[in-house]
Amino acid sequence: MPQYQKELNNSTHLHLADDCMKHFKGYVEKLCGVEQDLAMGSDAEGKKIKDAMKLIPVLLDAAVPPYDKIWVLLLYILLQNGVREENLAKLIQHANVQAFSSLIRNLEQLEGTVTNPGGSGTSIRLERWERREPTYRLSHWTPIIKDMLEDVVEHGLHQKLWPFVSDPAPTSSSQTTVSARFGHWHKNKVGIEAWSGSRLIVYFMGGVAMSKMRAAYEVTRATEGKWEVLINSSHILTPT
Repeated sequence: MPQYQKELNNSTHLHLADDCMKHFKGYVEKLCGVEQDLAMGSDAEGKKIKDAMKLIPVLLDAAVPPYDKIWVLLLYILLQNGVREENLAKLIQHANVQAFSSLIRNLEQLEGTVTNPGGSGTSIRLERWERREPTYRLSHWTPIIKDMLEDVVEHGLHQKLWPFVSDPAPTSSSQTTVSARFGHWHKNKVGIEAWSGSRLIVYFMGGVAMSKMRAAYEVTRATEGKWEVLINSSHILTPT
C-alpha cells in the first residue's frame, strides 16, 4: 500500500547492506588483508612482512574463487621475486588451482620471475615513495604508477627504467637542448590546445584500472599547473 512504500524501500536497503556485510565477513575481508600486505610488502602500520606465508589460509579456503587465489599467488611470487620450483608446486596444490597453473607461468611472458632456484631473488625496481597520507587498513596500497609519475616529474625518465626509442640527438654547447619528452613540443604545433606546462602521456596496454586514473589526476593537481598527466588505455579494467 502507498503509505508503506517508503518503509518497504528502507527495508530493502537494509537487507542489501546486510547481505553485503555477510559476503565481506565470509572471505573478502581476509582476502583483502592478505592482498594489501603482499602488494605493499608491509602491513597497515608500515611494518615489513616477515612471514609472507600468511597467504596459506586464503589458499586453503574453499570459498575463495580460483582466480582470487591465483592473484594472491602472483602477488606472493612478485614479493619474493621468484620461488623454488618445489615450493611453487606445493602452493598450487594447496590452492587446488592445478588447472590454472599456466596462468601463473604466463608472468614470465611479462619478464617476471616465477621460479628462482636460489629462492628469493633481486631485481632492479623503481624505489617506492614514502607516503604519509592517512589510509584504510584494507586499502593502504598506492598504485606504482603514481610513484613513476612523481619520479618522472621530479627527476625525468631514468635511462635504465625507460630506454629511449633512439639515442638522444647530440647537442652543441651553443644551443640549449629542448626535449620533446619534457614539454615545449606544443609551441610549434598548430591546432593543439595551448598548455603552459609540460605534458606526460601514459598508455597502458591491456586495460587500466580506475585507481591508476585517479593517480594521474592527483599528480596533475599536485604539480599546480606545471604538469598535465594524460592517461589512456585500450579499455577500463573493472574488478572482475
